[in-house]
Amino acid sequence: MSRLRLRQTESDARPFRLGPDPITIGRHPSNTIPISDEKASRKHCVVESDGAGGYRVRDLGSRNGIKINGFGVQESPVVPGDVITIGKTEFMIEEAIGDAGDPNEETAAGTHRAAKPEPDWAGELSRVLVGLPPRDAPPPEVRMVFADGSPSEVLAGSGDGATAVRVLLQTASKSRATDIHIEPKAEVVQVRMRVDGQMVWIADLPKRVGELVGGLIRTACQLQSAASDAVLDGHFSARFPDRRVEYRASFTPTMQGSKLVVRVLDERGIPHSIGELGLANYMEERVRKTCGQSQGMLLVCGPTGSGKTTTLYNCLRAVDREKKNVITIEDPVEYQIDGCTQIPINEKRGNTFYSLLRSCLRQDPDVILLGEVRDDETARTAMQAAMTGHLVFSTLHAKDTISAVYRLLDLKVEPYLVANALELILAQRLVRVLCEQCKRVVSVSPGQATRIGRFLGGKSEVYAPVGCQACLKTGFRGRQALFELLEFNDDLRDVILTDQSIHGMRKVIEAGLFTTLTQSGWKLAAEGLTSLEEVDRVSGG
Repeated sequence: MSRLRLRQTESDARPFRLGPDPITIGRHPSNTIPISDEKASRKHCVVESDGAGGYRVRDLGSRNGIKINGFGVQESPVVPGDVITIGKTEFMIEEAIGDAGDPNEETAAGTHRAAKPEPDWAGELSRVLVGLPPRDAPPPEVRMVFADGSPSEVLAGSGDGATAVRVLLQTASKSRATDIHIEPKAEVVQVRMRVDGQMVWIADLPKRVGELVGGLIRTACQLQSAASDAVLDGHFSARFPDRRVEYRASFTPTMQGSKLVVRVLDERGIPHSIGELGLANYMEERVRKTCGQSQGMLLVCGPTGSGKTTTLYNCLRAVDREKKNVITIEDPVEYQIDGCTQIPINEKRGNTFYSLLRSCLRQDPDVILLGEVRDDETARTAMQAAMTGHLVFSTLHAKDTISAVYRLLDLKVEPYLVANALELILAQRLVRVLCEQCKRVVSVSPGQATRIGRFLGGKSEVYAPVGCQACLKTGFRGRQALFELLEFNDDLRDVILTDQSIHGMRKVIEAGLFTTLTQSGWKLAAEGLTSLEEVDRVSGG
């Protein structure tokens, strides 16, 4: 069994374990490892078995050649520590993490080999943790709290399971990850984290360590012992020096074993007021005004994971909750807000958004936060409430503000309800912010300058991602929201009641102050906060 792997040094991609199949590298998408490097050929080189138990790298007739440890080669054997350079891209040959092997396995010479020591998986995890900012500070102390609220010193131990869980929770904290994925594979247990909305490979653990991690999390959630093919859900928490973080754990059976996903519910770094959302001044003013009204509807639209609920929570914080009866209906309730009655839906018991909304209207509410508009009955009831003395906040899955209007009409909501109930529609996305430690300057192409126009602010240079230890080699650290605000005035209401055409709506909208999601992103790119490619990826522009 091969104990070597190939890792791209300035990338968050998972390493490739060397095996009997060759690994091709080049710019063409059909390669095993496709790379975006203008100095690389379409089919540049291959890393393959040499037929004698080792591995070699072989040039495939590339125009710029390959280098091993700085020396140009056409074909060369590779060993752990070798660096393969292809244009500006570097790959390293290193020891893989996996089973130590059978000490009684016979070699080709007929002798027995000694058990190979297990690779330093703990050191690999620690290097990832130490590379995250602040680099001069020791890892934060973390103590586990079981599901019933009882504290535990299990993470203070020196066992492999405790070490792995402790470092993973610390890494998730420092990287501001929202999810930890622990996925069993054929030979290892792969650890990835969702950081800034993207999956980032962290490390490969030996199978036995992965099982210890799963067992410790099961114990923390106080889940009863069950077969490996059982679906389990639980929760636990951890205390850091400055806060307490909640976690939700989900175990799901796979072909290779039970996969564990831990959702991180950390309020640190999350906006806690409308002013922290990053809205343009005119948008913030209009949203605050709506939050102070006694009736009407504020609708936030965007895909899953775009921060819609965070925005609505901050709208609730702008409401005088001491003098008003505020009720929320959510799926699920992730964060608690003082002064609000928060109700989770439970479809198994018949507590849907629609049924709970009708029930809440008999609870004398002033403000209602409805987690999502999913069907025509919910939409119609929510809009009727917004017209009869209630302030309603809700979300909708739609591409942008104009699409949200047509989504409501597609749900067979009467045009007069759409026109009269809605006050504001806010569309949003989350773009990743460039890492300040490694971002680089790039020139704006003539085509980009023409497309972006005045939103570029006359600049000829913007920034692009690179990747370093501080950003887990992604080139980005943190996220910023893009917003598009549609305000309902009399002219727009007339179009919805009579014409309902996109042309008619755009004509009215463009006569006022209106910035699209893409245009908001261009402004951020011009300010050096994100890249133009990231804006296009997120906004679809």
